This record gives sequence, C-alpha cells and structure tokens, in this order.
Amino acid sequence: MKKLTFLLLFLSYMFIGSVNGQTGVRFGLKAGYSLATQYGITPADNTFKVDTQGRNGIAGGVFAYFPITESVGIQQEFLYAMKGSRQNVTITTPVNINTVSEYDLNYFEMPIIIKYKFVNIKNFGIYSSAGIALSLLMNGEYRITSTINMGGPPAVVKESGNMKGLDTFDYSFVYGAGTDFKLLSKDFFVEYRMTVGWNTLAMPNASGANPVPLRNQDYIFAVGMYF
Repeated sequence: MKKLTFLLLFLSYMFIGSVNGQTGVRFGLKAGYSLATQYGITPADNTFKVDTQGRNGIAGGVFAYFPITESVGIQQEFLYAMKGSRQNVTITTPVNINTVSEYDLNYFEMPIIIKYKFVNIKNFGIYSSAGIALSLLMNGEYRITSTINMGGPPAVVKESGNMKGLDTFDYSFVYGAGTDFKLLSKDFFVEYRMTVGWNTLAMPNASGANPVPLRNQDYIFAVGMYF
C-alpha cells in the first residue's frame, strides 16, 4: 500500500508538470465505493446452481483531463481498484457438494476514456463517458470452503492461497456518467462507472476441480475534485 501511495504522488507530480506545459489540461483526484463482481459461470444441463455475490471495496487515484472542445475531452486515470467476488456453487449429482469461493483481487488500473458533456449550464454540467482500461494485478488471495454431503456427517474442506498464477493483465471496457459542479469556488464531480472485463481469468477452484473461468466486473460510485 505504501508503494501505491508513493506511485500516486509521483504521478500527481508528473501531472503538475504537464499542466505547466499545456494550456487547458487539468488534473485531479477521485475516490469512491466499488461493488465488484465476476461473471462467466454457465450451469450445464442444470447439474449445478451458482449464486454470485459482490465484493465491497474502494477505488481511487489521480487523473489528467485533456480538453478537445468545450464539450469533449480525453481523460487518463491511474487508479487503485479492489475487485473479486463470492461464488457459491452447489452440485447435486452424483453427490451433494457445496463450494463457497471468496476471491479478493487488487489492481493498479489505467483507464483512458472519452468524456462528452451534453449539458453545460453555468457551473453545472452532465457528461457521459466511455473507453478502455488496462489493469495490472498487484496482489490477491482466495479462500475456498467445500462441504461434501454423502448421507452421513458432512465433510468440510478448507483451502486458501494467493493469486500468483493468475493473469497479470486484465483488459476492460468502461462506461459511465456524471455531473460537474462548483462548490466553495472549487470544481467537483460525482460519477457512476461500470467496468466490464473482456478476458477470462482462470480462478482457483477446489483441489481436483478445473479452474473457474470468470471475468471481472465492477460498479464504482466516486467523487472527485479538479485542481
């Protein structure tokens, strides 16, 4: 976490330098709540049921905004993003097995998006955004609990480990919308964003079972400030 803090401070310093050299370029900070989940499990022939729950986390970092016109601009961001999910899988044949998998992933994410402001009234604006993101896996861990019921006392098997074998890079589409406004002579914004991964990750599974093919997805509600 300390390394990430130093990295964000360094990027902030770089942004300040770019502001000095380019008219109209703005930089700022943003942070907010992240509800992360993962998708991709498709039950085959109703042999198992899947209940997917999200991971509550945070996302935030620094950004630079490069205006093209009064309404359109490009924004480059450098974020810390918590992702993952909780997968509850129940198999009923040939025996009853319930597997609960908890995946916690932490990424350094670099979205680049196009922002279009379609409402601009004095100190208030509404914009939409879309783009792509490259994410670098910083660290992660998993916890798996399997309960096997064959008619007698259930057998419980617990496993855990890190995500060293997982793909280092993740690629995503980014969609969102937000509002700009002025408060106490400062420029703020509030936004909602959805990030949808397009590459499949081989997530750890219980011993003896195939990896679970999942894709990252998260919903971020953030506030930020321009400098």
